[in-house]
Amino acid sequence: MRSIRKFGVVLFIYSLLYLNVSAMDASFALEEDTIPLYSGGVIKKSIYPQTAAKRAGLYNRIVGKHYRELYSTPITVKSTELYDLHGGLKFIGQLPRLHALFLEDKNAHLYMVRPLGGATTFMESDFFKNTYSKQEFQGTYVDKFIGDAYTITHPYAFMVANKLAEDVGVNSFDSEIYYIPKHTTTDTIADGTGIADRLISIYDLKTFTTHSKVIETTELLAKIQESKAFHVDQHEYIRERLLDILIGDWNKTRESWQWYEVPHGDSLVYMPLVADRSHAFTKVDGVLFKLMLDVFGLNSITNYDSNIKNLRKANGIAIPLDIALVARTGRDVWYQEAKYIKSLLTDAVIDNAFKELPEEIYVSPDTEIIKENLKNRRDVVEQIAQKYYDMLQETPVITGTHGDDLFVIDQKDRHTTNIRIYDRKSKLLLFNKKYDKSTKEIWLYGLEGDDEFRLNNESKRAMPLTLVGGKGSNTYNVIGGRNADIYDYKSHDVKNDTLGNASIIRTNVEKVHTYDYKKLKYQTISFTPWGVYDSDLGFYLGAYVSKTMYGFKRSPYSYRHRIGYSYLDGLMYQGMFPSLDEMKGFNIEAIFGIANDFHNFFGYGNQTNGFRDKSIDFNRVGIAKYSLEPSYYWKFDETNKFTAATTVELYKMDKPTDDRFINEVYGDDDPIFDTRVFTDFHLTYEINREFSTLLKSIDFSVTGGWNWDVKDMSRNFPYLKSRFAFNIACGDRLSLAMAVIGTALFTDDYEFYQAASVELRGFRESRFIGRQSLYQHTDLRYDLGHLKNPFTPVQYGVFVGADYGRVWYPGEDSQRWHTSYGGGWWLTLFKSYTGKFSYFGSKDGNRFSIGIGMGF
Repeated sequence: MRSIRKFGVVLFIYSLLYLNVSAMDASFALEEDTIPLYSGGVIKKSIYPQTAAKRAGLYNRIVGKHYRELYSTPITVKSTELYDLHGGLKFIGQLPRLHALFLEDKNAHLYMVRPLGGATTFMESDFFKNTYSKQEFQGTYVDKFIGDAYTITHPYAFMVANKLAEDVGVNSFDSEIYYIPKHTTTDTIADGTGIADRLISIYDLKTFTTHSKVIETTELLAKIQESKAFHVDQHEYIRERLLDILIGDWNKTRESWQWYEVPHGDSLVYMPLVADRSHAFTKVDGVLFKLMLDVFGLNSITNYDSNIKNLRKANGIAIPLDIALVARTGRDVWYQEAKYIKSLLTDAVIDNAFKELPEEIYVSPDTEIIKENLKNRRDVVEQIAQKYYDMLQETPVITGTHGDDLFVIDQKDRHTTNIRIYDRKSKLLLFNKKYDKSTKEIWLYGLEGDDEFRLNNESKRAMPLTLVGGKGSNTYNVIGGRNADIYDYKSHDVKNDTLGNASIIRTNVEKVHTYDYKKLKYQTISFTPWGVYDSDLGFYLGAYVSKTMYGFKRSPYSYRHRIGYSYLDGLMYQGMFPSLDEMKGFNIEAIFGIANDFHNFFGYGNQTNGFRDKSIDFNRVGIAKYSLEPSYYWKFDETNKFTAATTVELYKMDKPTDDRFINEVYGDDDPIFDTRVFTDFHLTYEINREFSTLLKSIDFSVTGGWNWDVKDMSRNFPYLKSRFAFNIACGDRLSLAMAVIGTALFTDDYEFYQAASVELRGFRESRFIGRQSLYQHTDLRYDLGHLKNPFTPVQYGVFVGADYGRVWYPGEDSQRWHTSYGGGWWLTLFKSYTGKFSYFGSKDGNRFSIGIGMGF
């Protein structure tokens, strides 16, 4: 919900701004001012229309200027056809992740072609993978925003970056820019973008041609796990990464790298190849745009400044691979490479690299700003390297091999851990590294094979260790080990182990034992505002902050703390602690109430007065509620869940006044106005199932519990609550939803705010209360499809509904069933988030509400 609420605010502000500027279509169709100007075989052409750069001052301040001017600046380039280049090029494949085509010449020499502008980086975030459809968004302000968002990347950064790569001695590819005339090719990129009538860059992939065995990162990782004889050239990779950090190239996923092998004694060393350096020097300006990147899950995109404000954030995409590939390297290598790069990237070398830019772009004021920022980063590259190395060492992840390994771990004090890995048969040393106080925790995977783990822990406060035994017969010999956790399969026999003070967790949860280089320790903090409206309850406003920790033991997270505040309920806390297998877990909830909270009171029974002639406050009773509820749940499978919970509740009612109905029922000195404390224990069984048949889903729950008044334990009541709901598909768009809810209390020793009630949508909250209650909701819903609008794709529908129900109260003879009727509509954004508007009437009047979700 966090993303959609933020997105709604962002979209609204953006739309107001955009209405006052010239629109730029996301596909950037050519206009008159983009027609190329020919002069022989040379033309002047811009990437995007020149009018696209024109924005009002307010728009630029709020959304940002980005590099919009550079995209709209015509440059002088040669016009050519693909079959004229390098003796004629032919298409051989796609590179969707790089937004590129693979071509080759008659001699099987490889080339890569990319259209300038419109990189697909934004489409790689979870937000777009789950919700974005180009056809659905076409013509909306969101589509225009995406088109404009592309301009945060410098369109010609790759030319400078490749020259700098050459200057520091890492691989680089020669590239040139051409214009491909109209109607000369029908080749398109994977997303359907054509390359005809566009500026394109063409890379000479000479290294790919020279080295016959070039592999992907996935294959490389598999080889490293197979044997320590396979490894990455640490100096070359670290130099590449330091260059990335200096130029601000944040988009280093595993697909960004290729690898070729070089024999080195008994080993094969893999050298990195980087074909894409187009995400350097990113310009992220505009307050609204920075917020938008966070909504899209792209907060690794940061502005290219002279100082790196958040090194972890700027390298968020690259960190998992860095930890996986340079685990064996110490601080000295990072320092050496940083010092080496600094010696090579002199001011003159940097100035010369920027002369690779087209002349019309070189003279831009942005060029000087970028150069100065790069020089400032270069001046402190040693400090950057040291800081980044320390960050990678906070929770290193070390792997053995698929063979038989011996792990020797020595912890002589709280800040020092030395890890050595040997081939168990040949005794050959495969890995040797010492970790210092910059390391907070270490995870060590044995992978496959019959492994032996030897831990000598002489310190009672040594850094925590997680030892993960893989498939095979493993043995553990531990001295000390107070801070060590061992994970192995249930079939593991501990008879041959010396575990010391280490904890061993035996589990068959496969994801625990499976190494995933992207599984690292981290935490997230999020802020979520919310607000709903109800004509009875009024505005219900609030917000919460969530902190989620992802440690080794996670399913899907290790724990989550959520602190919230609402205008009615006050301060709220929720803690969630799932188990390793996701089949059980501990939760705790707490409410610290405030005087704004209230409870409606109309008296007891099924035929109470609705007091329509009175103000809405006449039946309200101010109650501050404080509660603490720990619970533990067990899942039998994905659809069946059992929960045991206990609750302590404190109710503090407002002092009685003469203008409320409750004073006509209870005297001023009645004990009901005293502070009351209750304790409760209850058990709940739930079934939640979804189907692909006529019956789309069913939800069933039953709760049995007992409640006691702490001050007077003789006042107690057992109770039973149940709910059954289902959803039936009556066609492609029509569905029937129904829910039946019942409550029964088995003594009369309860207060009005604990009574059984009916919640009918045309009546006020707690309109009828008693000892038993039963009520039902029914909705007939019709999906109207997509609502065309200029803002963003919206699905919408309408529904009609009817409710009926009643309560039973001792001594009352009533046969009446109360009914309410109404309907409303819903809007769904991004296929996930639904807002519902409903209006229901009854004999008491009408009730209007705006809520979230499709529940009753």
